[in-house]
Amino acid sequence: MTEILGLGGSSTSFEVTDEVARKNETAFKYTTIFHTSLCEKLYQELCALAVGEFDLPGGQISPFMWTRLHEIYSGIEMQTRKLPTGAKYSVSSQKYANEAVQIASVLSIYTALAHVYDETQEVSLLSKLVVEDIEFRRIYALLLWSEKAISEQQYEHGLSDRVRKLESTKSIRINSMMALKRPSFSMGAPKDASLDPDAPGTKEDQAFEQAALSTFFQLVRCGEAAKASNIAVDLGMADVGTQLQLHALLRNPLDVPLQATKQNFGEYKRARRAKYFQMLQKLIDASEGNENDAYSLLLSAVRGNIAPMLNAGKTVIEKIWAYANSAFLARLLAAEEVMSQEDIANLFNVPLTCKSILDELRTEYDRTGEVLILLRVVDDMLNDDIEDLYKFAKETVGNYVPKDPKCKVNMLGLDIFFHLVAVAYASGFEPNDDGNAVIALGFDDLRARSGNVSHKRMAGFYSRFLPEDMKLSQIVDTMKLADTDKERQIFAESLKQANIDFGQCACTLIQQVRQDDESQMVTLDEQIEQWNWLLIGGEETALPALEECNRLIRKVLLQTPIDESIIRRIVRLAFQYELPKTLSSAVVNETKILSLIQDSALFEQDAESPLTIARIEHAALEFYGLCSFLDVNNFTITIALKLGLMVKYTPITEQEMSTIGGVKRKDTTIPADWEASLRVRARAEQTLQEEGVKKKVADHNTRVGMVQQHLDTVLPLLRGLVNNIGVRADYFLAPRDNGDPMKNHRTEIQKIRNHLLPQFFIVLSQAAAKLNDSTNFHDFFTSFDDSCEEFGLDNDKLNFIRECFAKVNLKVE
Repeated sequence: MTEILGLGGSSTSFEVTDEVARKNETAFKYTTIFHTSLCEKLYQELCALAVGEFDLPGGQISPFMWTRLHEIYSGIEMQTRKLPTGAKYSVSSQKYANEAVQIASVLSIYTALAHVYDETQEVSLLSKLVVEDIEFRRIYALLLWSEKAISEQQYEHGLSDRVRKLESTKSIRINSMMALKRPSFSMGAPKDASLDPDAPGTKEDQAFEQAALSTFFQLVRCGEAAKASNIAVDLGMADVGTQLQLHALLRNPLDVPLQATKQNFGEYKRARRAKYFQMLQKLIDASEGNENDAYSLLLSAVRGNIAPMLNAGKTVIEKIWAYANSAFLARLLAAEEVMSQEDIANLFNVPLTCKSILDELRTEYDRTGEVLILLRVVDDMLNDDIEDLYKFAKETVGNYVPKDPKCKVNMLGLDIFFHLVAVAYASGFEPNDDGNAVIALGFDDLRARSGNVSHKRMAGFYSRFLPEDMKLSQIVDTMKLADTDKERQIFAESLKQANIDFGQCACTLIQQVRQDDESQMVTLDEQIEQWNWLLIGGEETALPALEECNRLIRKVLLQTPIDESIIRRIVRLAFQYELPKTLSSAVVNETKILSLIQDSALFEQDAESPLTIARIEHAALEFYGLCSFLDVNNFTITIALKLGLMVKYTPITEQEMSTIGGVKRKDTTIPADWEASLRVRARAEQTLQEEGVKKKVADHNTRVGMVQQHLDTVLPLLRGLVNNIGVRADYFLAPRDNGDPMKNHRTEIQKIRNHLLPQFFIVLSQAAAKLNDSTNFHDFFTSFDDSCEEFGLDNDKLNFIRECFAKVNLKVE
C-alpha cells in the first residue's frame, strides 16, 4: 500500500506541460486497459453473487466475495504503480485503486468476523460480543483491518529488516557488559558501562532501546503484539514484554471468558485488568517523557490513550487504528462490568461507534477540502447507509464520460461504485434515483466497449440492474451495436439467463427500425442486419421474424428497379434459419406467440385466439406467395431469354452464382430446393452468353422444347400466385373496431400485384405466341373469372393486360 492514503495525498499540483500531457495520455491509455480487465473480473463476481454462490442464511453475503474482490483490486493496484510518474491521471488511478483495495479488505474482514468467532461464543465474552453486538463487530473490523493495512505499509517500508535486527540481538546491553568482563578491563570498555543490570546502560544501549520500543509500537499497530512481546523478553525487557503479552491476550477468545468464575479465574482476571489499565494511565501521567517518547507512545497504544496515537498517525488508516484501538478496549472493559462507566469515560474519551469514528475523521478531512472515498464508502457500507452510498457514488462519478481522455472522473472510480451499487441491489437493498444513475452510467460505459464479445455477455447480465423504466430502451440500444451472429447469440443467451424477455426486446428493436425506416434514417442493409435478432430467437420470435421477412421483401419489390439479389438474400436467410418450420413447431409446442402487428395487444398474443391463428396463416401464406413471385419471375426471365423477348432483368452475379453453388443442382441439395428456378435461369443466362446470336436448327428445336416445358411449369405457379390469399389485399386482416393496423400492408401488396402480375401475363402471352401455343394460354387466361376480384388487380391493370393480348393476336372475350 502506498502513501496515497496519507494527508493531502491527492492534492498534488502539476504544472501543465507537454511532458505532463504526454504522461497523462499514456496513463489514460493504460488505465483504460486496467478498467476493462477490472470490469470483466467484477462481472464474474457479480454473476456468482446473482446465482447465490455467495448467499448465506439471513440474507448475508459470504466474506469470500469481498476477499476475492480484494484480490482483484490488489492486482489492479499493483498495475497502477507502473503508470508514468508525474502524471495527474496516474495519481488519480493509484488513489482509486488503493482505496478500492482497502474497501474490499475491511468488508471482507467485517463479514467474516461473525463466522470466525461463532464456534467460541458460548465460552468467550469476546466472541459473544463479535457475534451478537453488531456495533462491537464494526469497531473490531475497523481495528483488524487498519492493523492489516498498516502492516502491509510498514513491512513495505522496511519493518521486517528492523525486526530481524532485534531478533538477532540477544540482549540490549550484552555488548557493553561483555566488554567489562574482559581481562583487559581498561581497554575499549565504554566509560558509561556498568555490570549493574538495572543501570541505564550506555548511550548506544539507550539508543538501541528507543529503536526497539519504536519497533514494538509499529508491531502493535500491525496487530503483532505477541511477536513484540517475545522479542522484548529476548532483549532483556521483561517488563515491556509482559505488558505487550497482556495486550495480545485480549485478542484470544479463551483468555476473555464469558462467565467470570473462580474455576476460570475470570473474576480475578477482570479485576486485575481494570486495575492494570488504571496503573498504565498513572505510568503515562508520571512519565517524564513527552508524548512522542517511544516508551510513552507504546504505553499509550497498550492503554488506548488516544491523543499520542493520533499525533503519531500520519495516514488516514493510522488515525482509524488509533480510534478503533481505544474504542475496542473501552467496549471490552465495559462489557466485563468491573470498571464503572465514569472511569471508562475518563480513561477512553473517544467515539464508541464505527460511524462516530469515521464521522470524526471525515470532519477533520473536510477542513482540508478532501474527503477520501475510503472514509465515505466504509462508513456507508459498514453502517448500512446505502442511501448515502448511492448519493455519494453519483456525486463522485456522475460526470464520467466513456472513452473521453479529458474527463476529470477516473474510470476506476466508476468500476468501484458501479459494483458496490450492483451488490447492494443484488443484496435486496431498494434502488433509488441516485443508485440508478450510477448503474445507467456504468452500463453506458460498458456498452461503449462494443468490440469485445465478452462485453456483450456482460451487458445482458448488467441490464438486470437497470431501472425498469429505462431497461428496455437501454437493452435495445445495446442490441443495435452487435455486429455478428455470434455476438447476438451471446447477448440473447445472456438476456435469457438474466430472466429478461428477449422476445419483447427483439420486437421493440424491430419496431424502432421500422420507425427509422419511415423517417429514412436507416438503410435497407441495416434493417436486414437487425432482422437477424428475430431469426436467432427461435420459436419465441418465429412469427415476428416471418412478418419482418415479408415486410423487407415487400420493400424491395416496391423499388424501381427491383434488386432481386437482395430479395434472394432475405429468402435465403429465412430458409437458413428454417423460419417456416420453426413457426410450425412454435404452434405445435404451444410456445408464446409474439407479433409485430400492434393493435389490441403489445406483442404477445393468445396462441389459441382466431386473430393469432389468422396472423400465423397469413404470414406463412404471404411468405410462400412472395417466394412464388421469385419463381414466376425466374421462369419468365428464362423463357424471355431463350426466345429473345425484350425483358428488363439484372444478371446473376458471379458472387451470387458462387453462393448458390453454381448452375447445376448438387447431389447434396435437398429435394425442396427453393432456388431451383434460379438455377434454371442461371443456366439460361450462361447459355446466352456462351452461344451468341446464331443457333443451329437442332439446338433451336431443343431450346423451343425446353421453353415449352418452362411454360407448362410456370402457368400453374402463376395460377397459385394469383389465388394465394397471403398476397391478396382483400383477404388480409380486414379493419376492426379498434383501427386498421394492416392498411399500409394491404396497400403495399396491391402495388406489388399491380406491378408484377401484368408483366408476367404479358411476357408469357408473348412467349405462347412465339411457341404457337396461344390457344392453350388463352384457355389458361380465360379460366379465371373475368373480373378484377378474381385477378386481384386494379381495373386499369386488367384492361392493360387485355390490350397486350390483343396485340399478340390472342382472342380475349
